[in-house]
Amino acid sequence: MAQDQLNLTQTPGGIPVIVERLPYFRSVALSVNVGVGSRDEPQKHCGIAHLLEHLMFKGTSERSTKEISEIIEGAGGELNGYTTKELTSFHVFSLDETVDTAQNILSDMIVNPLIDEEHVELERSVVTQEINMLADEPEDYSRVLLDRTIWRGHPMATPESGEIESVKSIETGDLRGFFSEHYRPPNLTVVACGHVDKKKVLKWASESFDHLPRAKKTPERVPPVTRSSINVFPREGDQAYVEMGFPGLEAKHPDRHALWLACGVMGAGTSSRLYQRIREEEGMVYTVYMYPQLYSDCGLIETHFSTESEKAETVILHIAEELERMKEEGLVEGELERAKRWVKGTLVRKLENTESRMYWLGEHYMMTGEVMPLGQILEDFDKVTAEDVVRVSNELFNRNRLCVVLHAPGAQGKQIAKNIKALDF
Repeated sequence: MAQDQLNLTQTPGGIPVIVERLPYFRSVALSVNVGVGSRDEPQKHCGIAHLLEHLMFKGTSERSTKEISEIIEGAGGELNGYTTKELTSFHVFSLDETVDTAQNILSDMIVNPLIDEEHVELERSVVTQEINMLADEPEDYSRVLLDRTIWRGHPMATPESGEIESVKSIETGDLRGFFSEHYRPPNLTVVACGHVDKKKVLKWASESFDHLPRAKKTPERVPPVTRSSINVFPREGDQAYVEMGFPGLEAKHPDRHALWLACGVMGAGTSSRLYQRIREEEGMVYTVYMYPQLYSDCGLIETHFSTESEKAETVILHIAEELERMKEEGLVEGELERAKRWVKGTLVRKLENTESRMYWLGEHYMMTGEVMPLGQILEDFDKVTAEDVVRVSNELFNRNRLCVVLHAPGAQGKQIAKNIKALDF
């Protein structure tokens, strides 16, 4: 990708605008990203950012929800959004020939949302169903439980969807207040990918958002202190869902590429150490994987597996043995190059459409304040040495900082927790 195809500029009002021009594409992906997420909410209103995200799609002072749907789908596009711990994103996809329509719909939604009582009650019901559904998905729910325990007492522990009781307590006035406090410059960043003209995107962003009143608040974040513990969350059935978490690295840390590769060697793909040992040799799990989560000021390394409850302790011991082997013996011949190509291949495949590139550029910028071409990132992975991977593994795969979540039958979970207290690696 040529460097001049990816640009970071600002509107006269100071709004960052990221444009990646992909002239051979026929689609466009646009997003307005707001620098507020679940970690920035008042404790009594956890889930307000996610609920507000839902409300932003329920019509504007200019258009009804039905009209918005008809217009954007008539333009060959789609409108959507999501909330994370650190940002809320609103985005639209369209054909290049209907980009003006997509821009008008997106700016109207950001500038003129209704946020009225009728829709608040409707979406509150939808969100509470969403929260209940999460509890019925044990693999996803175990990740929520890990966040709650390793970051206990910090806003990072709060799930993005919120808690049912707090969501039920949020009033229309709370939502309007949260919107006026945060969903305005300088908390906005615009991203456009595809067959677009950077000057036209900049002009649209300026005309749409520069005139808005300034946000009343910008998030003031304090990094979380992680907690080491072994936790049992009982569930019915014979299966145990297990999360093993270590504190990781923030998104701008110079060792982040080495961490990705360490996780790649340990638990990414079917050639990884954990998969080969626990799935292929022992047949004790269907899948097992390790991956890093990077945020603006912290990180988390997660290892996940599920298995029959009576096998969970043995699987944990196998994982501990493989971590110790990595720290003490390092990499074997060919392992680093295979991990590099796996990670780079995954990233390249992921970014082969305008939608994924738009997501990635927005999230990366909101966490780091940087825009980096894909080619530069691939080069940074190539620079990592085996010594870097082993050093990072020794620094981060630390038993004293391990947090374990056992979402398992109660009695068996308690026995496993008791038996692995002496775990060492």
